Amino acid sequence: MTKDFQQIVIPESVIGGVTICPSFKLPFNEGAVTGIYSDVEQIEYIVQQLQYNNQINFHFRKEGCYERLTVMESLKFERALYNSNAVLEDVLKITGLMDKESVKIKDLNDVQVQRVRFAKLLMHEQPIHILEEPFQNLDVETKRIVEIVITTLKEKGYIVYLLANNLEDLLSSSDQLYRLDTTGLEPLDLQEERKEFEKTPETENQLIKLEKIPTKLNDKFILFNPPEIDYIESVDGVVNVYVSGDAFPCTLTLNDLEHRLVPFGFFRCHRSYIVNLQKVREIVTWTKNSYSLILSGNERTHVPLSKSKLVELKKIVGI
Repeated sequence: MTKDFQQIVIPESVIGGVTICPSFKLPFNEGAVTGIYSDVEQIEYIVQQLQYNNQINFHFRKEGCYERLTVMESLKFERALYNSNAVLEDVLKITGLMDKESVKIKDLNDVQVQRVRFAKLLMHEQPIHILEEPFQNLDVETKRIVEIVITTLKEKGYIVYLLANNLEDLLSSSDQLYRLDTTGLEPLDLQEERKEFEKTPETENQLIKLEKIPTKLNDKFILFNPPEIDYIESVDGVVNVYVSGDAFPCTLTLNDLEHRLVPFGFFRCHRSYIVNLQKVREIVTWTKNSYSLILSGNERTHVPLSKSKLVELKKIVGI
């Protein structure tokens, strides 16, 4: 199936002298599921670079559907369009849509529409399948269905890549795991990462309470409690933690800090910034296509907010 497979290279993306995404080769392992843990901007960039590659079938988390068609009509259309041999009854069973086959897409809820998208995925026969944020905003049962779909693709011998900005989402379904940041693609020890997430709830709560963010100033280390931090900035690979207007260098990457701080109410508002939402006072328009967060305090500190993050932030704060 993959004898004519060509190594896929993602080109480097640099904007204003800042590396958005480094150049890297997609790891190749036939019949395996590869998880790539990265941030939203890098995932979007990878999708942009690969979406027209004829070796690849994409699952887009927000892919459009013909809302006037029923579920069965939509799947029949997809099967005919791609000349697929898929048995529709089997596809409906796998995706839990047997009782929805006569329901129009427009009458389904968001999770059920996602199941339709995964049903369509089972009818594509390209050698490579790339799934963008496959587990995001799904209920427990639909996540189980997604894992079955991924396993089915793997058993057919396809190469499967999962792109997600939540590490935990990748652990149960990946055979190999990588972290992508501005320095490159780094393999992770899958077993060790799973162990981290297998801690008991009591242990996890204890770790959260004891979490400290290490910084270094001159010859001494300074440890901050998360609530003390206003925001974190990365410029040219240098990460600074800001507390009460002062900057403290930190050796951790933004991805590592995001992973640590999300449970404390922090938000990755921009590819180069993480902000403590408890410190945000205002959301304002900065330019025609950009926004800014104003933090509480006399200095009225401004932190950039990416346009792509605005909708997600509104959901979090309930506006």
